[in-house]
This record gives sequence, structure tokens and C-alpha cells, in this order.
Amino acid sequence: MRRVFAVGMVLALGVVMMAGPAAAQMGFGIKGGLNFAEFSDIETIDTLDELETESKSDFVGGAYVKFPLGLFRLQIEGLYSRKGGAGQYNNNGLGTAPWETQLTYVEIPVLLKYEFPTSVLKPFLYGGGSVAFLMEAEKRNETIDSDWVDIKDDLNSTDYGLVVGAGIELLGITLEGRYTHGMADTVDQKSGDLQVDEAKNKTWSVMAGIDFF
Repeated sequence: MRRVFAVGMVLALGVVMMAGPAAAQMGFGIKGGLNFAEFSDIETIDTLDELETESKSDFVGGAYVKFPLGLFRLQIEGLYSRKGGAGQYNNNGLGTAPWETQLTYVEIPVLLKYEFPTSVLKPFLYGGGSVAFLMEAEKRNETIDSDWVDIKDDLNSTDYGLVVGAGIELLGITLEGRYTHGMADTVDQKSGDLQVDEAKNKTWSVMAGIDFF
């Protein structure tokens, strides 16, 4: 995993270096906020009659660099992002059991950002892609008040997705909302601890930050 993370950072640095003189105008910022995450495209194992899912909130935050690219800005972020999901399942008519899954990623979005040329209050739009590296993964069954169970070995170590978002900046203070649609199956192998054969991350995020550019 460390090797994959290092390759991603080297590629990001290479993009910056290829920007030439624009790299001299590079800026940076920090941000933090909440993820509202859930699973989509879920396929359950045969022993389950029904699996109901809902979103869960958790922390997201990190830093970013950006530099001019014509009318746009290229923004590369490094985020500590906690995702997962929650809900309940009905096991063969024997009753419902609530569950919760917590996934922790180091996520690197690469975004093309357009900032409207206004004087004080500056709206912006962006879109792009992201790659995320799984650091921790746990699940628990709240019905029996069980401890968290480590499920990292049952999940794929890398996720990737599409990102769209919008926000405003006022005197260096930013407020934004984004949606990240996971494209990869998080499940690597079937496990009784998971209760699913397939699931993808789907995340809404709200963040505030300080822009130093």
C-alpha cells in the first residue's frame, strides 16, 4: 500500500512540475468537514432476505495545492476520509439486526476548478477523479453490542471515483459541497463478516477551509 501511495504522490508532483512557470504561482489551503457516506450497488449473500442501508456521518479533512491552468486551476488534494455505511438486515425472517461499517481512506482527488472572476464573494465549480487507499476497515453488529471486527483483509485496498462539487470563497475562507461516486467494488472476497458480495462507496461531503492562494 505504501508503494502505491508513493507512486500516486510522484505522479501528482510530476503534473505540477510539467506546469512549468505556472508552478511558481502555486497556492495551497487546508480544509475539513463531514462525510455523509453510504454504500450503493449492493449485492447481498444468499442467506439474507433483505439489506437496508442508510448514510453515516464522519470526518474528512486535509490539505491541497493548486496552480493556474489557463482559465482553470488544477487542484490536487490529500485527504483523511472516513466512509462506510450503516443500516439493518432481515435474516431469513428471524428479525432485523442493525449494522455499521467504518472505512478509513487516504484519498487523493485531482480536480479541475473554475473560479468565477468576481471581486469579493467568489463562487467556484470543480470536477475530476480521485484515488483512495484503504487504511482501516471495521464492522460491528449493534444488536448484540459486539466489538468492532477488522474486515480490512476482505476489502480492496484501492478505491477510485468521480468527483463534482461547488462552493464559495470569501476573504480566503471557503465553504463547499461535493459528491464522490465510487466506481470500484470495495469487496475483495466473500466473507461472513461482510454479509455482502459487492458494494461501492457513495459520499456527500461538506467542508470549510482556508485558501492561501
